[in-house]
Amino acid sequence: MKSFTIIHILLFLLAMLAYQCVQAQDYAVTTKGDTIRGEIKILTHGPDKKIQVAKDKKKTYISLFELKNFSSEDETYYPVKGPNGYTFMKLLQPGYLSLYAYQLENQMSYDGLFLTKRDGTGTEVPNLGFKKTMKKFLDECALVVEKIENNELSKRDLPEIITQFNACMDRKSSQRQPVKVEKEIPVTQAEPEIISLWDALENNVKAHADFSDKTDALEMIKEIKNKISRGEKVPNFMIEGIRNSLRETTLKKDLEEVLRELQ
Repeated sequence: MKSFTIIHILLFLLAMLAYQCVQAQDYAVTTKGDTIRGEIKILTHGPDKKIQVAKDKKKTYISLFELKNFSSEDETYYPVKGPNGYTFMKLLQPGYLSLYAYQLENQMSYDGLFLTKRDGTGTEVPNLGFKKTMKKFLDECALVVEKIENNELSKRDLPEIITQFNACMDRKSSQRQPVKVEKEIPVTQAEPEIISLWDALENNVKAHADFSDKTDALEMIKEIKNKISRGEKVPNFMIEGIRNSLRETTLKKDLEEVLRELQ
């Protein structure tokens, strides 16, 4: 009876160990909704940012614009548009207002801090001018802005600023009518006429006078065309990303016409 009990305890411990190993395994979620498990290596050097997923001696490479998110060593990363364009950022605090960490130029560690709102806008967390930047960026919530102005909340209180701002936005949201959320735009088959519209937009962006997000805009247009040609869904973050990239140009109207054709 005793040996029977010991065997079952050992089997239980082995099962728990195996479960924890599976749970701790790195994984990536693609824009198609696929989950790919394996050891993840982040590759940010060179023109194309991507990750490598290695499992059973097989290596799979997934580009930044093909990823919804990925988890590595119990940290979750998302493609986010930062000060120098789209890159992988580590999620530190989620919510309507989210805090991310990112790699500063020519650094391996994630020492930069970046804030994004659910509407797609974002700002880096500066060392200098923190109060001025936060007051402008968080102006939807007067109470939080007032506390920052009165030095009740400062940069060292950043997690609390985020918590209070998100609570403020939740209260406002509960008082408003539900907002219709855009769904991912489905594309069931390659449509040459739609791709030709994106070709025209791409040419217009290239011909446009230089603007800060021009390189990002061209990258995203290229990836959107690839997805359309493969009959894949165009993810929300990519649609909002191209909108943000062109929001201060004369091409906004052209973009919206192309997006309507997708629907």
